Amino acid sequence: MTTETAQPATRTPARSLSTRLPSGHPLAAVGATGKSGARDRSGVPADAFTGGTGRAVRTGRAARTATTGTTGRTAGTGRTGSARRSTMAGAPAASPAAATGTDSASADASGSFDAFADDLFGHLPRTDQRRWAHAYLLALLTTEGKKSVRRLAAAVSDSPTASQSLHQFLNASPWDWNPVRREIARRAEASGPARAWILAPAVLPKRGGHSVGVHRRFCARAGRTVSCQLAMGMFLPVGDAPAPPAASTASVAAAADCGDSAAVSVDWRLFLPPQWAGDEELLRRNRIPAAEANNPRPMWVHALDLVEAQAARTCSAPAPVVADLSEYSDSVRLIEALARQGRDFVIAVPSATALATPATPGMPNDSGARPRLLQTAPTPVRIPGSHHTYRAFAEPGQNSARPNRIWITNMAHRRMGQLVGLARLHQLPAATLRALETDFGLHDFEGRSFPGWHHHMTLSSAAHAYRALTAEQDEQTLSRVRFVS
Repeated sequence: MTTETAQPATRTPARSLSTRLPSGHPLAAVGATGKSGARDRSGVPADAFTGGTGRAVRTGRAARTATTGTTGRTAGTGRTGSARRSTMAGAPAASPAAATGTDSASADASGSFDAFADDLFGHLPRTDQRRWAHAYLLALLTTEGKKSVRRLAAAVSDSPTASQSLHQFLNASPWDWNPVRREIARRAEASGPARAWILAPAVLPKRGGHSVGVHRRFCARAGRTVSCQLAMGMFLPVGDAPAPPAASTASVAAAADCGDSAAVSVDWRLFLPPQWAGDEELLRRNRIPAAEANNPRPMWVHALDLVEAQAARTCSAPAPVVADLSEYSDSVRLIEALARQGRDFVIAVPSATALATPATPGMPNDSGARPRLLQTAPTPVRIPGSHHTYRAFAEPGQNSARPNRIWITNMAHRRMGQLVGLARLHQLPAATLRALETDFGLHDFEGRSFPGWHHHMTLSSAAHAYRALTAEQDEQTLSRVRFVS
């Protein structure tokens, strides 16, 4: 585990609060006396809670809520969180207020986050797993700065062993991340089918060479070679949500071009470089499944796997696949695979990709798509060695020189404006990745294992999805967990 070198969080003086966590709240028994060593918080008097959490107080969260990916949809559409929690086998019981109905307003206010977390983590078989899942998600939403395990644990418990328990839940506990991702995708599609299934690569800088999948590669964003993990993500555009305030100016402008939409990350694949396949010690130490270790997959195969997984879990009609893979020379192989499956797509390939336009009178040997023609209208093209005919275009506004990327599509029935609109959706994940990095700890994973990486990516995506998909943030619950004196 990476050692935290920053100074420990400073606790603020204790002050009396008017309420305490209900005894049935999932976090009330986080760290209950047992393996974690933390005390049962449900029995602590109200005046034992302090007003600080070891982090800067967020004074503008209400205002921020209006600009962090609100979509106008209601969390848990079609589900009743209290009823589900009361009937879930092995889950913590609903709060007394919810059970008796004596304080319905308070129960509703505290139920939003709880219902969200219960829907995502209710499948976990053990009570302690569900409690730490709630705790980790809550800590991601409320901890400022770096999301190290120690800082996250300090946000929800004062036990000296809480960070060890949280690290155990993240890296060693054998829980399945796929049901959580299915629930995030279901919530993203709650108000209607997604306009597109957006694929986007993510470069995660890492120090050292022991974390799963770490290798050195050139990063265009950094402009240099970095030590990193490389992942491919599936993103669903949602609503008319503005880009998060943490996003760069360029990302905000891109989101504006896409109708002020946001994108929620719903699935991930980790790229394992070929050199990892021959290192038995690395494979064993990082707990990499045999299926991954024996068949290292290129990025286009991971992208295809994400599309097939989304097709299997969606309840809506398949959406066009959108991806900017202009930095990957084998992106044409994904195009061919999607065409064989009969899926619609708009995918960017490197500008140097060999494309042949159909011969026209007077130009019998036309061997390349002409940039000016690409900018005027979708041009019929073929990829060498393929029998499929596609259409290629460049986004309007680029100069007459060969564009940085060329978009390939098989949707002959779409107009140019529709195709350009779909292509521009590829910009949405940039704002999401920025928010995941700055607000939800995307780059702060402490661990080396393959399951731990997937757990971390799932929890970070869940925290971002809560902010993006919940119409009214449950600030009462998010601000209620405090240090115990």
